[in-house]
Amino acid sequence: WIDKLREEREQINSGLLEVFERWQSETDKDFEYWFHQECEGYGKAVLQVYFNYLKTYNDIATGKTEPTANFLFPPDQVVLIHEFHDFLREAGVQDEDLWDKTVEYFSNPSLRHVPIIMISSMLYASLARKAASGQKNPPTKGMTNDIAMISSLLPYCDAIFIDNECHTYLNEKPLCDELNYGTKIFSPNNRDEFMEYLNSIEEDMPKAHLEKVYEVYGSSCHEPYTTIFMDD
Repeated sequence: WIDKLREEREQINSGLLEVFERWQSETDKDFEYWFHQECEGYGKAVLQVYFNYLKTYNDIATGKTEPTANFLFPPDQVVLIHEFHDFLREAGVQDEDLWDKTVEYFSNPSLRHVPIIMISSMLYASLARKAASGQKNPPTKGMTNDIAMISSLLPYCDAIFIDNECHTYLNEKPLCDELNYGTKIFSPNNRDEFMEYLNSIEEDMPKAHLEKVYEVYGSSCHEPYTTIFMDD
């Protein structure tokens, strides 16, 4: 499982590097172009992953290929489509109309307003803008994970702590205007502000709440749990 995870990470990174090289040559494009490209690509990618999985399922069912452990855990896109079909059925859509509605939905331009799609598309558009502006260094291997986590959590957190590169992107226009969810954004670049923020939470905590925390977690719960990083 670990080897498979690493293999998938390498494949994703290899694909991103190819796209980065293409971005470097697209000096005639602007942020809006790349943003719309990413938004439109989301629905296509979801459907493509689903049909690829369906083909694998059919090959296994007909004996053309052997099932693997990975097949037991379908991709998120497959789960999403199945949940979407359940939602459509609950809304009264007949089975024969499910796929027409599915394709219609995942091809709809209004998907760009879904937070996770808007955020990820803007971050990738920022990468493209940097590449077209002359950036030589490609994204790190962890960039796709960073974008996935930020896109999923940004609208729903009081604060997030991310790396310097993504922090810089989120402070650029139009991201800082369009993705203003009221979330405080921290990184190593402003770690002092982050510590001040954490201290303010503790200082503003009602005494009764703090006493309940000690009751549940013990009187030493406020001490940093650093022994987890020590060797036995």
